[in-house]
Amino acid sequence: IIMKLYYVLLLLAFPLSAQINVVPQPNDVHYYKGSCKVDTPITYVKDPAIANPEGYQLVIQPRKITVKYSAEAGKYYATQTLRQLIFQAKKEHKESLPCLVITDAPRFAYRALMVDPARHYWKIEDLKKYIDVMSQYKFNYLHLHLNDDQGWRIEIKKYPKLTEIGAKRTNFEGSKRNNEGFYTQEEMKDLVRYALERNVQLIPEFDVPGHNDAAVAAYPFLSCNDTIIGVRTTAGVSKNLLCVSKKEVFTFIDDIISELSEVFPCKYFHIGGDEAPLDKWLENPQVQQLKKELQITNNQQLMSEFFKRVNESLAKNGKQPLIWMELEVPTYPQNSVMYLWRMHTTPQVLERAKKDNFKVICSPGEYAYFDYPQAKDDLPNVGWMPTLTLQQVYKFNPAFSLTSQEEKQYILGVEATLWGESVKDLFRAFYMTYPRALALSEVGWTQMQQRSWKSFTDRLEGQLSYLLHQGVNYRPPVELAN
Repeated sequence: IIMKLYYVLLLLAFPLSAQINVVPQPNDVHYYKGSCKVDTPITYVKDPAIANPEGYQLVIQPRKITVKYSAEAGKYYATQTLRQLIFQAKKEHKESLPCLVITDAPRFAYRALMVDPARHYWKIEDLKKYIDVMSQYKFNYLHLHLNDDQGWRIEIKKYPKLTEIGAKRTNFEGSKRNNEGFYTQEEMKDLVRYALERNVQLIPEFDVPGHNDAAVAAYPFLSCNDTIIGVRTTAGVSKNLLCVSKKEVFTFIDDIISELSEVFPCKYFHIGGDEAPLDKWLENPQVQQLKKELQITNNQQLMSEFFKRVNESLAKNGKQPLIWMELEVPTYPQNSVMYLWRMHTTPQVLERAKKDNFKVICSPGEYAYFDYPQAKDDLPNVGWMPTLTLQQVYKFNPAFSLTSQEEKQYILGVEATLWGESVKDLFRAFYMTYPRALALSEVGWTQMQQRSWKSFTDRLEGQLSYLLHQGVNYRPPVELAN
């Protein structure tokens, strides 16, 4: 009892925001009297009593630093926390760290960022740099949007025209920059290994049935009417869907899923599913015949049938589908993880999750679309895009109105999306991602009762210095100076 009282008094004497400049905020910190030199050797101890594989305990004593963990992920995250503490001490010209014990584990198992090399190709070296930075803030998944109307970016050996034709375009919105390129399977396997060393799993997205002008440009048979088109050079939504009534389309999809499953070991596989206008399906006689055979009365049931067929290929390859949730689609495969992404649809999506018993990744536009501008004068600012400020991201509670038990049952985690129409290179990507990703890292990792906007902003300056030290082009949050 006396020792517990001592720790309480110690915490009152040393407020957390003044003592530890770590993002995301650790969930449990206790301070002790004394300090420890920053160059003290680290002892790593495997401790099976730590239940969460990403959990850890960091113990800093006067002449000893100990990291306890049960899996490599916890060891890695403890090291990232310690590196931030050491950087802050050196920045303040201190020779020592405060003695403390951090006992930490994530709130959500899934904490992700998404990038879009389909619209603007990224070099492998740029993806590696992006992974380096995100991993130190305890993000554990990177979602790669590998195909869209404006580009196909991954080698498929059975369909070489996907990259011979689909990975090239004459321009995009008048720009000649970053208009072609793709990843070989060997390059991507190397990136997978690189990411796993940093506790980041790579999730491929093969977006179907919409967003496929690049694929149709390479193989016109994929469309219902064998449409001859080029790779799209403007933003927007195309009506050239992969045809639901053609067996050869599902052979194509099965072949691609099989090849990509050999490249990406992650159990999750994103199959898109968003923004698919049915116009060209519905005007096609073969699709109308399919409707009769399946006794379809609601046209959106065609989408349900499409995803059912795609999921057969995923199941064969041991993959679980991730899908952009569209509320009008009546059913999805039962093992799907659905994305809450459309703005202002949270209540409906969560009700649907309860009804259909699926898990949700929370990525709503009003909190997690990092291609949205951070201020009104933050160019390029597409007219329809709302502003998404750092503070708005920090306000995000992925559980919304769910009880704690419902949160565990239905919320898998969080993800921020960085769509690529106006993100042409890594320099711009970092500018749009940071410091907003610092806020989202805390959203995904730290329990609500441990979160505080004031504490976060108190810690922010140190983290911006940390990013600057690594050559990361973040956006200075100038509005916080007002």
